[in-house]
Amino acid sequence: MALALNRTGVVFKKCDMAGHKPDSNKACGSGACQHTCSDPDKCAHAWTLRYWADGRQRERSFKDLVRNGRTVYGSGRKLAQDAQLKLTVDKRAGDKTFADYSKAGKANFGEAAEAHISRLPVNDRSRASYRSAYRTHVKPVYGDSAIARVANDRDGVLDLLTVVMKDMSISVRRNARMIITGTCDEAVKAGKIREHRLDGIELADNGTKHDRTDFVFPSHAQVKFVADGGKGTLGTGICVWLMRGCGLRIEEALAVEKKDFRNNGTILRVCQQATRDGKDTGPLKKRKRGEFRDIPVPTWLWDMVKDLPDGPLMPGNGDRKYQLYGTVYERFMKAAEVAGIPEGFTPHSLRHAFASAMLGKGVPITDVAHWLGHRDVRVTYRIYGHLVPSAAARAIAVLDEEYAEWSKPEKEK
Repeated sequence: MALALNRTGVVFKKCDMAGHKPDSNKACGSGACQHTCSDPDKCAHAWTLRYWADGRQRERSFKDLVRNGRTVYGSGRKLAQDAQLKLTVDKRAGDKTFADYSKAGKANFGEAAEAHISRLPVNDRSRASYRSAYRTHVKPVYGDSAIARVANDRDGVLDLLTVVMKDMSISVRRNARMIITGTCDEAVKAGKIREHRLDGIELADNGTKHDRTDFVFPSHAQVKFVADGGKGTLGTGICVWLMRGCGLRIEEALAVEKKDFRNNGTILRVCQQATRDGKDTGPLKKRKRGEFRDIPVPTWLWDMVKDLPDGPLMPGNGDRKYQLYGTVYERFMKAAEVAGIPEGFTPHSLRHAFASAMLGKGVPITDVAHWLGHRDVRVTYRIYGHLVPSAAARAIAVLDEEYAEWSKPEKEK
């Protein structure tokens, strides 16, 4: 049998006509009455939790949630009752401060999320990805909400991430989840809310296929034209060969310096990437500053690098240590067009070519994943799994060869 618990405070709606007493209520008599709704269970006004704390009367408001454009009537009352129960338990547990989070919890979630993204210890490209996921998917739903409302709306967040965004890639949905939960985590640390209900939200990989429109593999002559330029175009230099020979991202290639080559040019240590303005470097994608990966260097690439001067292989101009991302990208795309490379070719296509060459020759995908800088090998499988030679075909060949040797008469062995 459940024990009865005398809850702290009272939950009600100020608009409830049941409280309309014009003969005894001064506000009602003066015409300033808030009692306006004959059916307060299905109106747009918020539910109110009124209670006493620290010798003062306080109030918190809870609006009915909106999901998929429809109001879930009664959900605001449930949130208010849950908050009421939490206050009661805290008070019974001896929480002397009996802190009130109502005002801080009303702070705008959108502003807090934007601030959270701007403070993340990530590189410019990752920050842009987080900001894009927020502004495209999260902001339309929660941008104007209070932090406290988002922190309590576990069902709504689940609907957003698993229903509304179900056709999005796993990385986009993870970015959206990180923004929502990270913003609420910071709000808890800052004392704006006591806690949130968004921990442990799992996202299944829905198997959305990787867009392979940029899997374009040009000839050596075409890649050389992009690097060297000509016919009215400016080449992009060694950057192209770093991407093709070591599978670097364009920002990583722009930041490579000669000192990064080790062991007589057989290893390239990639530990940073250039910022978009060319003035500085940041940590590698989804890595902390100081983390690195070592990549084997093909002999032909070291032959191009070994006689170059010390310092950045793609030095910038003026106060820029490295070349501008935008400038290099524009030169790249213009040269690719003039070279007659099919539509879809981008700098990232060179990275695809690097991975394809390795996987097609049987290099283990786990090694390729490390050299590409993928933290999770499943990402590599999702993008390049179609390029991995059939395991069944390899197994048949090995078993046939083994059987031929095993079945030979003893005198022939």
